[in-house]
Amino acid sequence: MEYVDVYNNLGEKLNYTKERNSLQKGENRISCFAWILNSKNEILIQQRASSVKNMPNMWETVSGGAKTGDTPLSGTIREIKEELGIEASKDNMELIGSYKRYNDFVVVYLLKQDINLNSIKMQEDEVQNVKYVSLEEYAKMITDGLAVSSGFNILKEYLDNYYQKYMIFKDGKRLILSYKD
Repeated sequence: MEYVDVYNNLGEKLNYTKERNSLQKGENRISCFAWILNSKNEILIQQRASSVKNMPNMWETVSGGAKTGDTPLSGTIREIKEELGIEASKDNMELIGSYKRYNDFVVVYLLKQDINLNSIKMQEDEVQNVKYVSLEEYAKMITDGLAVSSGFNILKEYLDNYYQKYMIFKDGKRLILSYKD
């Protein structure tokens, strides 16, 4: 059983923990999402294992639940390590948004880091494949029913706003130069 800290509907941490699947109405947990963006403006996505109960074979970002004692940031860094074997530094992480679902607060981080796909150590019971795709390719994968959309709108909105100062226009199309400052 996995226990989580419990939060009220205002996001205030309560003084007890519960098994993550036993939350009642008005009880919430923290869910952690991480989008990994390389210097080529590609996002690293992972394919869920065919053996998982929810959404087998779907492509998604790193995601999971904060455990008892985790902060949203520490839970996200732990999930990145567990699922992909990547050591993420909090200095490379940026909080880009959050939203409320039925019984959790989803916190979305962006990790700006170049990861060599050959160095990834996939958690075999959860992840069966990894690859880099452009933002546009991932959006099409969502439309085609191949990818999970959770947190994607937050990432897209963040990148659209963040990249404003890095854009040039050519033939009416927006070209992104780089995320580097």
